[in-house]
Amino acid sequence: MTTILDFVRHGHPVNVDGYCIGQTDRPLSEQGRNTIESLARRLDAVNLPCVSSDLLCASESAARLTYAPVRIEPRLREMHFGEWEDRTWAEIEAQDPARIQSWMTNWVSERVPGGECFTDVVTRVRGWLASVPTDGSRQIVVAHAGAIRAAAVVLLDLPPERAFGLQVDYAHVSTFSLSPHGATLRAWNSRGFQ
Repeated sequence: MTTILDFVRHGHPVNVDGYCIGQTDRPLSEQGRNTIESLARRLDAVNLPCVSSDLLCASESAARLTYAPVRIEPRLREMHFGEWEDRTWAEIEAQDPARIQSWMTNWVSERVPGGECFTDVVTRVRGWLASVPTDGSRQIVVAHAGAIRAAAVVLLDLPPERAFGLQVDYAHVSTFSLSPHGATLRAWNSRGFQ
């Protein structure tokens, strides 16, 4: 049996440009609502089951994509940026230059002060993926760029260092098929569902 997971990056949140927002809880912007609703109109299965990160921009996006109940899954959250959350990147670079430079050099395994590293996100997402049955079902998974990249690392056995080479745009879809024999990438960063 093959299970299909359609990973959708949430729509654009309010007040994010230039900010480090990892797990800062922001609702969708008007632009974000519009792009998710446009994606929903291209979805030919509005009753598909859906699982979503518990952060507002993701759960609001999920509610606009399907009429089915949305299951909340905190392991699909974005990376937690600790002390840097909700600050501008320019402010962080000016006030914490040594630590941000060190983290940018080794973001895979070095934790942000008071937060996570990318390996932590991979571990969370791997735990969730291990609970997904290969039962022939299909579901929408609304998450964040970091969590979607982490899923690709796990499912495709990619080196984590390559994760940020994967483009993950707002309101775009990356689709995987899962079987007892492994995972197959069907589409990456698509404007619609395959």
